[in-house]
Amino acid sequence: MLNRSFSTREKVLMLVLAVLLVAACYYFLVIKNVADTKLENDLQLQEIQQQIDTQTALAMARTRMEGELEKLGDVNKLPVVATYDNIRNELDELNALLAGVGTYDVKFGQPELEGELVRRPVTITYTVPSYDAALNIVQSLQNGSYRCDITDFTLTGKMLADGSIESVNATLDVTYFETTRGATNLSGLAEGKAS
Repeated sequence: MLNRSFSTREKVLMLVLAVLLVAACYYFLVIKNVADTKLENDLQLQEIQQQIDTQTALAMARTRMEGELEKLGDVNKLPVVATYDNIRNELDELNALLAGVGTYDVKFGQPELEGELVRRPVTITYTVPSYDAALNIVQSLQNGSYRCDITDFTLTGKMLADGSIESVNATLDVTYFETTRGATNLSGLAEGKAS
């Protein structure tokens, strides 16, 4: 039985079986392995791309913040909390800032005392030729010599028939901060409500 010769039909079937076996081995050992490796590489590539995107966003944010810090400049140029009563210096700075403005009005309110902190409210109205000029004044005020907070502002443009802006009226509510530390005179202060 071991020396038995195979018929042509049996030889063809064994050949087909051998080809199927080689094809199956080739598929599982080569094609499937390559496909699985490619899929893993694609997933790793996606993760790397997400990390690159995150790092790019962080780098852009850092660059933006560094630019803003450069704009702020030196710590010596930051606004200071002046000693009470600094109204004359604040008014001089406002007059210098608004000197190029057509019309303006500055109204100081009653300063309020909270501990050592003095809050001096000011309402400023002015008219300028454009929104950019109005916002430049807001930015200059915020970056001025004396610490202040712009609590509210309104810009109203007067538009011409062609759609261009003729003038912009601005109203700002500003609070200047002062301190009683080192002050020689505290007259004119009203005790404020604790926030």
